Amino acid sequence: MIKFEYPGLLWLLIAVPALSLLFIFIQRSKRKKLNKAIEKHLQGSIIPLLSFGKQRFKFILVMIAFTAVVLAAANPQTASTIGNKERKGADIMICLDVSNSMLAQDLSPNRLERAKLAINQLITQLEGDRIGIVVFAGSAFNYLPLTSDYSTAKMFCDIIDTKLVDYQGTDINQALMTAAKGFGEKKAKNRSRTIILISDGEDLEQSSEDVAKEIAKEDIVINCIGIGSTQGTKIPVKVNGTETFKKDSQGNIVITKLDEATLKNIAAKTGGKYIKATNSTLGLDAILKSIDSLDKNSIGGMNFKDYRTVFYIPAIIALILLLVDTFIFNAKNRYINRKLFFGKD
Repeated sequence: MIKFEYPGLLWLLIAVPALSLLFIFIQRSKRKKLNKAIEKHLQGSIIPLLSFGKQRFKFILVMIAFTAVVLAAANPQTASTIGNKERKGADIMICLDVSNSMLAQDLSPNRLERAKLAINQLITQLEGDRIGIVVFAGSAFNYLPLTSDYSTAKMFCDIIDTKLVDYQGTDINQALMTAAKGFGEKKAKNRSRTIILISDGEDLEQSSEDVAKEIAKEDIVINCIGIGSTQGTKIPVKVNGTETFKKDSQGNIVITKLDEATLKNIAAKTGGKYIKATNSTLGLDAILKSIDSLDKNSIGGMNFKDYRTVFYIPAIIALILLLVDTFIFNAKNRYINRKLFFGKD
């Protein structure tokens, strides 16, 4: 079985028939002009080195070489192993705060974009784990159900923004409950489930610690990442295309501060970690190490294929054909060109 890592590049092969039609048109046009200028039976004596056959042959070589280059660029891979394999891994639900306060720029470029970048880096490091994402503000929903399709997870992560949740606020309580339900029915002693809460911690519901206690009874660990500044910063917004800062109903500029106490307490209730994010690191690497130390349960049997890259085969073919083309001249040659090989013309 062969698959391509970059199948979109195969669309370039459309150029082969297009160029072939163009070449045929040009060849016929040249023949017509030549026949008009010189009688056909005199062409061999007047221009003895002319060879349309060699031109066709060289064009075919170039087209085959071009096809081989495109195939090599698409990175063909062959399945070297096919069978059943039991995967091991942890289930990770990320609760990502998408409230307007996450637009604050105390982390570069802002809290939300910095968090998304770190989540993408985390996904890159996963091996055999399943990941899901809950987004929340004043309400929460399961944005990405648990999956081991890391490419899809990255794609979903890239398009997260504050507009995903209409109701503003920060309801950590609902976010944690939604994440816990996202794991589905599992055995009570399954220690391979973890929630990673990424927020500035400004919980407006003030009941998240009680929820954390209930989640801890299900042997789910909650790790918290505090994102933002404890000193506080303004929240940039756009009004009629002009950038300004968010204001409350009295017209005062709203200041958003990192509430570390809430996040620390939530993590402590379940034996998880609390890490304060910085511009250099969000802390997900440290949390991933702690997840790896847990006993990872079996996710289940699955079909698997180990693929071996074989791009070098079409690449070598292309190189050889281009070298052959280099040593074939357009004009006839008594040593290289043979009428039997290139045709009488």
